[in-house]
Parts: sequence; structure tokens; C-alpha cells
Amino acid sequence: MKPHSIKLFDYFYLGAIFLGVLSFISGYGATKAELAAQGAANGVSVSPILVVVAYAIAVGVGLLAWYLVSQRRSTIAKWVIVIFFLISLASVGSYLAGPMPLSEIYGLLSLLCHAVAVSLLFRGDASRWLEDRDSPEEPEDSPADPN
Repeated sequence: MKPHSIKLFDYFYLGAIFLGVLSFISGYGATKAELAAQGAANGVSVSPILVVVAYAIAVGVGLLAWYLVSQRRSTIAKWVIVIFFLISLASVGSYLAGPMPLSEIYGLLSLLCHAVAVSLLFRGDASRWLEDRDSPEEPEDSPADPN
């Protein structure tokens, strides 16, 4: 049975992905306009579909990392999630500069959920559960042996 910290990790990590998707959707118009402006200035046009495909791949990698940690108890995937989080911290400065549109609010909330999810991976029960992959899972409500 999953420990409480891993269950909370599931909620916060998947919530961070959901908020990230909301951030992407709400900021897609601005991203599309920025790509068009950069294409006009540089003479190199980038299709907005490329941005959507790249984001979909990133979400897929994040979901795969979640599956490997939550279902397969992979400590390697745990560290991949930590590295992704540390890389995402580079965007904190852009959230705090100037006006904050809805997409940035969603992005900041996603970052906070991601931070909580990463911290939950280092709690004692989660660490023991991730390290103890070889033991069979115990049933949640097993009846006591009458003997």
C-alpha cells in the first residue's frame, strides 16, 4: 500500500501538471503572437503547432516520470522529477516582473504544487517506500490471523 506521502505526491504532482496545462492554454494566444513577431523580425517562421507538440511531449514525459515514481517506485525517476523542478525554478523571476496575466498565475501555482510534490518525495515514509521495492505489497485491510 502506498504511504500517505506518496498519495499526497500524486495529488500535488498531477495538480501541478493540470495547472501547467491551464497556464499553457490561457497563454497560447500570447505565445502565438510572440512567435509571429519574432518570425517577422528574424525572417524565420516557427509554426505554433510546433509549440503545441513540444508542450504535449513535455507533459507526456512528466506523466511518465510520475508513473515511474508512483507506480513503479523508481528512484531514478524521483531524481529526474527533482531535476525538472530545479530547472523550472529559472522561470520564477519572470513571474514576479511586471503585470501578471492569468497564464502566469496558473504557472506560479503549478510551480508551488510542484515544489510541494518534490518535498513529499523526501519524507521518511516515501523514502522508505521507494527504497523497499522488493517487498510484496501488503493488503490494505487484511483480517487478523485467528491462530
